[in-house]
Amino acid sequence: MGRTRQIDFEEGADSRRFVTALARGLDVLAAFQVDEKWLSNAEIAARTGLPKPTVVRLAYTLCVQGYLRHSRETGKYALGDSVAALGITMVSNLKLRRIARPYMQDLADRYDISVSLGIRHGLSVLYLENCRSGAPLSLGLDIGSRIPIADTAMGHALLAVMEPRERERLLAEIRQAEGERWPQVREAIAAGCAHWQARGFTVVVRDWQSDIAGVAAAIRQPDGRVVTLNAGGQASKFPRALLEQEIGPQLARMVKGLESFVRSEEA
Repeated sequence: MGRTRQIDFEEGADSRRFVTALARGLDVLAAFQVDEKWLSNAEIAARTGLPKPTVVRLAYTLCVQGYLRHSRETGKYALGDSVAALGITMVSNLKLRRIARPYMQDLADRYDISVSLGIRHGLSVLYLENCRSGAPLSLGLDIGSRIPIADTAMGHALLAVMEPRERERLLAEIRQAEGERWPQVREAIAAGCAHWQARGFTVVVRDWQSDIAGVAAAIRQPDGRVVTLNAGGQASKFPRALLEQEIGPQLARMVKGLESFVRSEEA
């Protein structure tokens, strides 16, 4: 049998292999947020930066393929069943999610904290699993929620374990998106990566939202995919000392155990 040809993605969108129309269609799908069902052409255009006539053509194509639904009454669009089918297939194939869940739930119950698992989606971390205790102060984010890579422990942990060239590409995207905020964002990310090197987890307190604190760690799987896990809640209930001395080290040990299991399964 012939050798499988390796594809180099270094050129990114500048490559002649890059299909701009496909990328724009995916941008349209990514415009929809959790708990947000219907969007108009104008709203999609504003979020994607695409011209409205382009959005109209892309939305029509996506409706024909089942990735969007159209309301004749309002003229707005919603995600279609084909998107759900793709999402279910992807999440079901993420074996680490199924393995990690009981350990995540145990940590959540022990500290009355929310424990989540996510992957990168653009400049965000997308939640694929969430375990909560019954405590009313648990963080209210759920599966499908997105949080910024730049300002969160989850995002910093993801950056810390990424392959260096991939990390540099992502940092360049964050720099472009953050504009004048970039110097302080860069400093926070560097501090997070250094903390991960020293302790095996990252910590963010009140950087993303005024009363949110969390710790995170991440796994780079043999196929290159990075999965990141966090434990978070209200900063008033989870002071930095508790995160640094107890919850962070326990999360890091949990993630190390999961990483060892994943690598043994691949061997």
